[in-house]
Amino acid sequence: MGRRSKYMLVTGLLSAMTVVAACGGGSNGQAEGNTQAGKEVPEGTSEKREISILLSHNNYQFASRAPESEKELYYKELERLSGYKLSFEFLGHADDYRQQLALRFASGELADLVRTASIDWDVHAGAVDQGVFLELGPLIDQYAPNLKKSIPEVAWNSPKVSKNGKIYGIPLSIGVPADRIIMYRQDWLDKLNMEVPETLEDFLKFAEAVKQNDMNGDGDPNNEYAVSLTDNLAWNDVFSGSFGVRPGAWHMRDGRLEPDIIQPEMKEAIAFYKQMYDAGYIHKDFITKKQADRTGDAYKGLYGTWGAAVYQYPGNSKKENYIDQPDAKLTMAAPPKGPRGENYLQLENDQIFFVFVIPSTTKNPEEVIKFLEWTYTDPEADKFFTYGIKDHNYTEVDGKIVLDPEAEANQGGTLGFVRVSLNMRELGENSESVIAMQPDSDVLMAGYKLSEETTITNDALYLSKLDAFDGRPELSVGFSPGNLFYDTFVKIVMGREPLDSGFDNFVKEWKSRGGEAAIQEATEWYNEFHKK
Repeated sequence: MGRRSKYMLVTGLLSAMTVVAACGGGSNGQAEGNTQAGKEVPEGTSEKREISILLSHNNYQFASRAPESEKELYYKELERLSGYKLSFEFLGHADDYRQQLALRFASGELADLVRTASIDWDVHAGAVDQGVFLELGPLIDQYAPNLKKSIPEVAWNSPKVSKNGKIYGIPLSIGVPADRIIMYRQDWLDKLNMEVPETLEDFLKFAEAVKQNDMNGDGDPNNEYAVSLTDNLAWNDVFSGSFGVRPGAWHMRDGRLEPDIIQPEMKEAIAFYKQMYDAGYIHKDFITKKQADRTGDAYKGLYGTWGAAVYQYPGNSKKENYIDQPDAKLTMAAPPKGPRGENYLQLENDQIFFVFVIPSTTKNPEEVIKFLEWTYTDPEADKFFTYGIKDHNYTEVDGKIVLDPEAEANQGGTLGFVRVSLNMRELGENSESVIAMQPDSDVLMAGYKLSEETTITNDALYLSKLDAFDGRPELSVGFSPGNLFYDTFVKIVMGREPLDSGFDNFVKEWKSRGGEAAIQEATEWYNEFHKK
C-alpha cells in the first residue's frame, strides 16, 4: 500500500458517449440572462438557477469531518460544470439522519431538494397526502425526458417513489442488483490455520478460536470479537439469512403474505445470536456501540468479521488503516450455511439507494429536475462523479484518465465523498467505471457476483405502505430502533427475556396491535398484484 501506483484508464467510452441535449445542458435549460449548463456560473446568478440540497453524508469521512472550505472546491466544480449555483447541507447518517431529518420536516426548514429513504418514510409520515412533496411526473416529462431512461425500471416501479400511479420521488440507484457481503480478517484465519467458515458450526469454531487468542496482538486477549454487532442491527445482521429468513422480507405461506420476522425460523436465528452472545463472541454492550464507530473499531482489530458492502472493500483492505497490524488482510465471503443449507444475505430489492423529493415550497422545481437530468446524462457529470476534479484528483494524458489513488488530493476520503456523498444519481462506488479502475477489480466483481447469488426473494417487493401500519411504527418489519422486533431481538439476545416465551409473546403482540390486519391487507394486495 505504501507503493505509489497510477492507474491508466482508456476513456473511449466516455468520449464516445453522446451528449444528450438535456434541459440542464442546452437552450431549454437556460434561465433568461444566464449561461447554459456546462459553463461557469456567473456572479449574480438568478434565483431560478440556485438550488439548495439537504442530504446525508453517508458516514463518509470527508463529508462528515472536512472543513467546509475544503468541500467548497468540489461544490464550485460541480457548479462550473452544471451551470447551477448549488448549496449543500449534510446531516448525519443512519439513525442520526433519521432524527435530524424528522426535526427538519417538523420545522419546515427544508431545501429545494431533499434526500430521504422513501416518499412514505415514517420520518415524514403522510407527506404525500398532505401535499408536502410535489408530484414530479409532469415535470419530468416536460423538463427531463431522458431521466426515466437513465434509471432502472425496477426503481421507478417502487412505492418508494410512486403512489397511486403518480411519481413523487427521484430514485438514486444502487447501481447493482446486490452488494451486501461479509468481510473476514483473512490474516486471522491464516493465523488460526482455518478456512472461511462454510457452515454455522464452522463459524462457531472460528469464534471460539478468536476468543482464545490475542488476534490483534495488542496484549489483551479479551478485546476481540468474532463478529461486529452495533445499534444499527439492520446493517450488521449477517446470520438470519442462514435460517432462510430476513428482516424486511415477506413471503407467501399457506395463502397468506406474512413477514419473516414472525416466523419460527426467525426464532432460530435469534437463538443463534444469543448463543454467540452468551459465549462472549459478541460485545456484551453491543446495543450501545454506534455504527459510525464500527469502522474505527475494525481498524483497531476488534472484529474478525462484519457485514459490509462490496464497494467498501478497497478502503477497508488498506493495510495502513489497521493500527499496529502490518499483516492485516481481508476476504469477502458469503454467510455460512445454516441447518437447511441456506445462506441468504441481501434482500431482493428495487435497487434504490435513496430517494430525492422536491418540497412543494421549492420555487424552481423545473430547474431542480433539469439539474438532476444533467447529472445522469452529461459525460462531464460522469467524469466528475467517477474521478473528481480534472488536474486535481486526476489528469488526462493522450485521451486517457490518469488517477493516482495515493495522491495527496485523493486522501482523506475525497473520492468517496464525490462518488457517494455528493453523488446526485447513484451509489458511485458500484459503477462499472469505478470498479474497473480498482487494482483488485476482479476481486470486486467476484464479490458482487457472490452478493447476487445470496439474495433472498421478497414477495412484497412492490408492496406500498400498509394502512394497518399508519401511526404504528412499532410494527415495522425490519430492524428499526424502537419497534417491537428490534426490542425483542435485543432483550432475548442479552438475556432480558427468555427465548421461547419472549419471541412467542412478541408475535402475539405484533399481530394483536395491527399485524394481523397488515397480513390480511398485504395478502389482498399480493393476490391483486399477481392475478393473471
